[in-house]
Amino acid sequence: MKKVLEKLLNGGRIVPPTMKYKAIGFPEYKRIHSDSIRDLAGFWAREAKQLIWERPWDKVLVGQGPESRWFVGGKLSAYRNIIEKHRNTWVWDKVAIIWEGEEEIARVLTYGELHDLVISMSKVLRGLGVKDHDWVMLYAPPIPEVIAAALASVRLGAPFEFVFTGFGAYELRGRLMNRRPRVLITVDAFPRKGKPIMVKDTVDKALSDLALDVKVVVIPRLNIDVRLVKGRDYYLDEVPTMDPGEAYVHDANDPLFGIHAGYDNGSRPLTHGVGGYLTQTYSTTRWMGLRPRDTYLCTVMPGWITGITYVLFGPFMVGSTVVIYEGGPDYPHWDRWWSILERYAVTVFLTTGGALRILSRQDAGLLRAHNLDMLRLVLTTAEPLEVSVWRWAYEYVGTGTVPTIDSIPSKLSGRVPIIHMFIQSEFGTFVTGSLPNYTFVPLVPGSVGPPIPGFDFDVVDGLGNSVRSTVGYLVTRSPWPAMPIEYPIEFVRRWVNGVYYVGDYALMDYDMNIYAVGRSDAVMKINGYRISPGDLESALRKVPGVRKVVVAGSLDEQKFEVPFVLIEGDVDETTVRRVIRAEVGPIADPGRVVITRELPDIPVDELRMRLKQHLWGIVEDPVIKGLIGS
Repeated sequence: MKKVLEKLLNGGRIVPPTMKYKAIGFPEYKRIHSDSIRDLAGFWAREAKQLIWERPWDKVLVGQGPESRWFVGGKLSAYRNIIEKHRNTWVWDKVAIIWEGEEEIARVLTYGELHDLVISMSKVLRGLGVKDHDWVMLYAPPIPEVIAAALASVRLGAPFEFVFTGFGAYELRGRLMNRRPRVLITVDAFPRKGKPIMVKDTVDKALSDLALDVKVVVIPRLNIDVRLVKGRDYYLDEVPTMDPGEAYVHDANDPLFGIHAGYDNGSRPLTHGVGGYLTQTYSTTRWMGLRPRDTYLCTVMPGWITGITYVLFGPFMVGSTVVIYEGGPDYPHWDRWWSILERYAVTVFLTTGGALRILSRQDAGLLRAHNLDMLRLVLTTAEPLEVSVWRWAYEYVGTGTVPTIDSIPSKLSGRVPIIHMFIQSEFGTFVTGSLPNYTFVPLVPGSVGPPIPGFDFDVVDGLGNSVRSTVGYLVTRSPWPAMPIEYPIEFVRRWVNGVYYVGDYALMDYDMNIYAVGRSDAVMKINGYRISPGDLESALRKVPGVRKVVVAGSLDEQKFEVPFVLIEGDVDETTVRRVIRAEVGPIADPGRVVITRELPDIPVDELRMRLKQHLWGIVEDPVIKGLIGS
C-alpha cells in the first residue's frame, strides 16, 4: 500500500488553462457540497424534476440503509427520458451513434434512425414473448443492433443485463442461472486483432445441460455459420415479430437493468431501479461536462457499470453523439484510439486509468501524428491513476497543437482537464470528481477529486471515526438515488449503523480530495475491472487434482493487480491457466501460479486475506512467505 500511495501523493494543484475562468475555490465547493448534504432529499428532488414524470412521486426518500427507496409512488417512462424526449427537437436529426468496427468499417445512425432500430428490436423481443419484468441478457459486442436491443428492453419494461464478452462460459452460466432471462442476444463471432472470437460457441457451452427456457437470438457480425439449436436459437431476421405497443411506464422503483458485482466469494447480482438511477445518471452526465453538441467516446464496454451508465444511458439522455469502437487500443497499431479521436473530432474522451498507463508506455510519435485539438475534456476512472500517468496524459494528450492562454504546445504544458473519478457498480454513476459543468475545483493529480454534491463521503478508521491525511476506509454516510433495489447479502453486510463501507482503502485530505488506494477486501481490480477471487477458485476446484485453492490480487505495474493463484494438489500450471482463461476469461490470467503439496489448515477467507496483505506489503506473513518463497 505504501508503494501505491507514493505514486499518488504530492501531485500539486492544477487549473488547466481552458478552465481558469470556471474554477472555484475549495471553500466555495465545501459550501455547495455541505448544502447538498444538509438537505439531501431536497437536493435530489430538484434534480429529479429534470426528468419527465408521468406521475409525481409521493415521497422523495423512504427507508434507511440498503432498504432506502427513492421517489416512491412516482411513474415515468425510461425510454421517453432517454430517446423519445428528443423527438420534435433538433437532436432527433443529429447523429446519435458513430460505430466503428475493428476492420475500420463504420455505421452512422441519427437519433431518429436509432429509434427506428429500437422499434425493430422491440418487435423481435415481443415476438419471442418478452413482456414487462422479463429479463433480457446480452452477450455481444456493442454493435448498433445490440445497443438498440438493450434500449428496446427498456422500452418494453423488461430489465436487461450485459455480460462482458471477455468472460468465459463459467461466468456467463452463473449470470444465466441468476437472471433466468427470457431472451439471450449474442452474435456469431466478432473480430479481435484480426481473429474471430466465437462467442456463440461460449453461449452453447454455458447453456449445455442448463435447465433454462431461454430463446437465443444470433445477430450476424462476421457472417460465420454457427450451430443453431432448433426451437431455441434464431438468426435475427428469422424471429417472428409482434407489434411492440407504446413505451412502458415504470414505477420509479421498477427494475431497469442488472449487473453482477465481484465480492470475495463470487460475483453477485445487483439490480438498479428506474427513477433514482436515471436521476443520478442524467445529473452526473451533465455535471461531468457532456452537452448535446459534444462528440463523445467511451472505451469501457457496457458489460461494466461505466459503459452502461456513460454509453447506453447518460449521453443519449443529454443528446450527445456517441462514438462506439468495438476493438482495443493496439490493433493494428497503438494509435488506433488516437486515430478514432481525430477522425470523428471527439470532444470528450472517457477511458480507464489502466488504459492510459499502457498507452503512456508506447511510442509517443504515434500520438503526435494525430491532431487532438478538438478535445476539451479527458475523463478517467477505475483503478488508481498515478501522478506520472496523469501528467503524461495532461502533457501529451491534453496539450494540443494550437497555443492558448498559458498553454504552449512546444513545452507540452497542458491545456484541457484530465479528470479522474470514482465509480462502483453499487453506486451506478461517478460519485467523486471535479465537475466542469458544476463544481470545478483545482485538479489534484493522483486523487479522484472531492465528493460530488449529493454524495456524503468520508474516510474513517477502524472505530468509524473520521480521519484526514491518513489511510482509512472509504464510506458514505447517506443513501444515494441510484441505490440497488435488489442486492445480495454481501451488500447488506457493508452497512454498519447506517454507514456504507465502500470496500476500498482511501485517504482524504483537508480539501476533501480522495485518494482511492485499493480494495480493502479480497476483490481484485485488474485493468479497472472488478474480479472476484471466489470465481477463479470455484472454476479451479473442478479441475482434477486440485484439492484446495486460494486466489488474491498481487500488485502489477501495468494492470494494477493480477491474480496470484495458490494451489494444493497435483496439477500443472499450464492446465490452471487454460481453465481460468476458458471459464473465467483472459482478463483473469494469473500473474503467478504456485502449486504446493499442502496448504495450511486455515479457512479460505482468512488465507485469502493473509495472502493479499503479504503480497501488498501490508503485513509480512511468515506462513505465506514459506509457501510462496518471497
